[in-house]
This record gives sequence, C-alpha cells and structure tokens, in this order.
Amino acid sequence: MDFAKQVELARFPAGVMVTVRQTPEGRIFQAVRSGGGQPERGLELMVTTDAVKMYGEGPTLLLALERLKKAAEAGLPTVGENGNYQRAVFVGD
Repeated sequence: MDFAKQVELARFPAGVMVTVRQTPEGRIFQAVRSGGGQPERGLELMVTTDAVKMYGEGPTLLLALERLKKAAEAGLPTVGENGNYQRAVFVGD
C-alpha cells in the first residue's frame, strides 16, 4: 500500500505532515504541524506489532490515518519543551 498516496487521499488539514516509522515494538505514525511562528504541534500514534498482525496492513494504515486526521482537525497538542509528542497506543489482544 502506497503510504504517501493514502495520506494524500485522507486529506489532512493544510500544513499537517504525516510520517510513519517502524520500531521493534511496532509502527509510530506521526502528524505534525509547524511553522507560522507558532509552537510546533503534533501527535504520535503507536500501533504495536501484535495489533498490526491482528488488524492487517491496510486496516492498520487506514485506522491510524483516520485517528490522526481527527486529532489534526480538532487541534494537535503542543509538542513538549523536550521535543516529546503526546502518544496514543493501539495494542493487539
């Protein structure tokens, strides 16, 4: 599944950049809005490896993008002074 194309199709608010990275524990999806003289804002959504196995590749991506888009539309939280993002976690059963 083409990640960049799925992000484009999700139609995030202007100025929001979405990325994903793989970690040993799972995938971390991140939505970030920066610039305009405002503090950086963003949110991370971690989907554990077990959750990816349970939901499947496509549904995992769509779930993550849906959750991040809702957060972006509602207003992403400010990134902490230490550069840490608020993080939500989805685990497998």
